[in-house]
Amino acid sequence: MAARIVLAVRESQYIEPLLHYVHHSDYGELLRISAFSRPDTFMEFMASGEPADAVVGDPSFIESWLVEGRSKVPWAVLSEDGRIAGNGTNLAGGTVIQKYQALPSLLEAVLQLCEVRRPRAESALREETLLLGIVSASGSGGKTTLALNMSKQLAAKGLSVFYLNLESVDSSGLLVQMPSHKAQGLERLLYELKVRQADGNEDAAVKLELGRYVCRHEALRCDGFRPVENFKEMLQMTQPDTLDLLNLLSAAGNYDVVLVDTGSLEEERTQAVLKRCGILLWVLRNDEQSFYKTEKWLQHGSNAHSGWPQDLQDKSRFILNFAGASGKNNLAPGGITPDNQLPYIPSWALQHHVELCLESPPFIAGVEQICRDIVEPLLPGVFTGSRYE
Repeated sequence: MAARIVLAVRESQYIEPLLHYVHHSDYGELLRISAFSRPDTFMEFMASGEPADAVVGDPSFIESWLVEGRSKVPWAVLSEDGRIAGNGTNLAGGTVIQKYQALPSLLEAVLQLCEVRRPRAESALREETLLLGIVSASGSGGKTTLALNMSKQLAAKGLSVFYLNLESVDSSGLLVQMPSHKAQGLERLLYELKVRQADGNEDAAVKLELGRYVCRHEALRCDGFRPVENFKEMLQMTQPDTLDLLNLLSAAGNYDVVLVDTGSLEEERTQAVLKRCGILLWVLRNDEQSFYKTEKWLQHGSNAHSGWPQDLQDKSRFILNFAGASGKNNLAPGGITPDNQLPYIPSWALQHHVELCLESPPFIAGVEQICRDIVEPLLPGVFTGSRYE
């Protein structure tokens, strides 16, 4: 059921584009907004007893309403500078939402206010979010291209998806336009997690509200973090930090699938992904070196003293990228046999090809097959009989 929101702001020109966006986006199924630009009509509506799940408005509107004593409904003040103008006593205890920001971010904050989550697909009957790690033993294998394409396709099937980039330098911005709004971001979230670690609060991670930190990738129709500007923050991210983050994303209950795009295998962040993710997609280039490095790493991981998870082989799947690039596929005798293949796309060798990486029909078909083979058994009905198709 959609949440009933009352919006009260001075400027009528603020209301129209917001309502238009809600009506023509996924938020139309989540929110029903009654909007007012005049204090008298707003107060008359609130006095009528019409049900509301949350009230959001300019400080003057909210303050006048609270004077009447009707504060049982969750409410938030829209602020232009992050502060509340007016009587701080009357407005104490409320949530502050940045008034001028990207509409998806604004609406996500409203959803958090009334504790409404994006509906998860009916087919997602698992008790826990599917954490799917994308790893590689060598660079330039196409992890990010695969992760972004999978995020887009799974979201298009009606799943609630989170794309998490754990590279030291986030390269996803080369392929998809990053949101411009100022969510608090991964840096702030990592700080909050560390503070709670220092306090010895084992359940601290699950108590954090993700909506304050995430942004919406409209091109992918999924959530994520904006790239960390100071990559030193990523270099200092430990294995416990990463495990806390993955546990938070899993326990929040907001997402059917979290796709984790990793850096090199030596990094602590990737080590956490190997341990925590239920499925690992190993991306291999179509060359001997990539197969050799992957085999060596897997041999290392099978050692009891490596620190790698004992079920590594069971949850590993192998994706051969650039298949057919050299006229043959390098299937190593007695070694790794790919579970799926992705085609070589000649046009990607051209300059300024990045805009094509999410729009190539042969590659999209290959990614869809991967999703069918790997995600469908874990989330039955996504590709066969889902109500979202």
